[in-house]
Amino acid sequence: MAATQPTVPLDCATVRRLADVEGLSNREIARRLGVGKDTVRRDLDATASTTATPAPTSGAPIAPYLLYDLEPSLIQDLNVLTDARTGALIPPVRRYLRAAANARRADLLKVAHQIGAEED
Repeated sequence: MAATQPTVPLDCATVRRLADVEGLSNREIARRLGVGKDTVRRDLDATASTTATPAPTSGAPIAPYLLYDLEPSLIQDLNVLTDARTGALIPPVRRYLRAAANARRADLLKVAHQIGAEED
C-alpha cells in the first residue's frame, strides 16, 4: 500500500508525543495521522535534537514549517484533497484557500492601519 505524502507539514510535536509518551510505533502513528511511516520517521528524526544544528543536506529543499499545529483530522482531509500524481492540492481547493487567506490578510491589514491611526 503506497502512502500519500501530506501537503502540509505534520505537527511534529504530536508525532513526538505519540512516540515518546504513548509509546506507539511509527506504523501506528502513521495510521492514526493518515500518513506514511517514512513521513513519521522523518518527523521524529527532525525533532530528535532541538539543540543541535542540523547538518547540511544534499541539496534537498528544506520543508516549510507552520506557525500553528494542524489537527490530524485536518491533515487527513487535506491529504484526501490532493492530486494522487503530483501530491499538490487540487486547483479548486488551492483557489479557495488562497482567497480565504487573502481576505484574512486584508482584514488584519485594516486592523493594523486602524491601530496605527489611533496612535497618531
